[in-house]
Amino acid sequence: MVLPVKWFISAVSLLLLFPFSSCDDDVIEALPSRYVYFVDAAGSAQRYDITLKKIEAVGIDQVEYVTSVAENGIVLFETVPGGIARLWGRCQDGSIIPVPMPVAANAGEEYVYGHARAALSASGHHAAWTVYRRPNGSADSTEWIQEICRFDCGAWNMEQIDVSSWLVSAFQGSGFGPDIVRVRDVLISNDGGRVVLSIEVTDVLGQFTRKFQYMLLVWENDSLRLLQGRQQAMDLLAFDTQCRTLYFTSAGSHFAVDCGEGALRSVAFPTGRKELLSTHACSRATGEFISTITDGEILVLTRIEDGSRSVVLPNIREITMAYPEINYGLLGPWFSISPDGEWIVFPWVVDADTHLFVIHRDGKDLHRIAQGTFHVQPVVSDEIPL
Repeated sequence: MVLPVKWFISAVSLLLLFPFSSCDDDVIEALPSRYVYFVDAAGSAQRYDITLKKIEAVGIDQVEYVTSVAENGIVLFETVPGGIARLWGRCQDGSIIPVPMPVAANAGEEYVYGHARAALSASGHHAAWTVYRRPNGSADSTEWIQEICRFDCGAWNMEQIDVSSWLVSAFQGSGFGPDIVRVRDVLISNDGGRVVLSIEVTDVLGQFTRKFQYMLLVWENDSLRLLQGRQQAMDLLAFDTQCRTLYFTSAGSHFAVDCGEGALRSVAFPTGRKELLSTHACSRATGEFISTITDGEILVLTRIEDGSRSVVLPNIREITMAYPEINYGLLGPWFSISPDGEWIVFPWVVDADTHLFVIHRDGKDLHRIAQGTFHVQPVVSDEIPL
């Protein structure tokens, strides 16, 4: 059952950014471009314009996560000021607004953000994220109710669904009690109508004894349904172009599951560093993911379904030719691809220093964006229309 939510946003909470400093700048900024969003060592969000090759501050600090950038330029940021997670959205006009939180109907309860990172639809019109409803100030996670929020940005409307209660009903009579529910990953379809959840369910049998179940659930048409169940955790990777097939990884293997019928098959994600696979490393538009070969090709685009490969960065010589001071190092702990598969952002680590690069899929236009320390995985956008 979808739960109605009452919430409001105070006008004073809307923070507007005015990035234009002169008439000339207005003309330049009006050019369509692509952007790399990254977080500097101080935790502040920055935006690099690939066309103009310049950096500007976004105006958000203490950033811990950045979603993919939607087709219309909208992007979400997760911040943790004072240890309390918040979501913020950067709109098409450059304004920064807080993403609304549900308000508990019971005065003795409160909402806090869940563990899973927020997901933004490719169109930018819908977002999904997790929340817990709990007794005020409760530290006992068995009292927390896991819920999912789905927000329609155009209609400015939010829906919620109670995952914990659904699991209690699903496990009834099985001998397994869903005492602790944690959504690990969330993906949302292009139109926002389908949300897929990767869930960890814990049965607390005693102080030191616990059992675990892992599930993929689908939320659509105002209800939840089971897609897959496994004994190992499942990490979501990507939808296909039509959002009919979901790719995920579990226990070192990779799978594709039909979101409608639930048919499961194995797929290959050949790469020398499986730990780098993530939603940001996959392009829904082209059906490709970024891979790397240890002691070999640095960046390769590989098509998920047929395994065809396009080498983007064959070796370090390409970096050294553009930046002679860099003659050794290694690929850092993540990389990201634009939704349309055209641009890749990646870190190159030299001793204690990290160089943040962006490169076109054809191996040309290699640019160093910044140097320093980057704890948050950057993202790169499609070309944003005017």
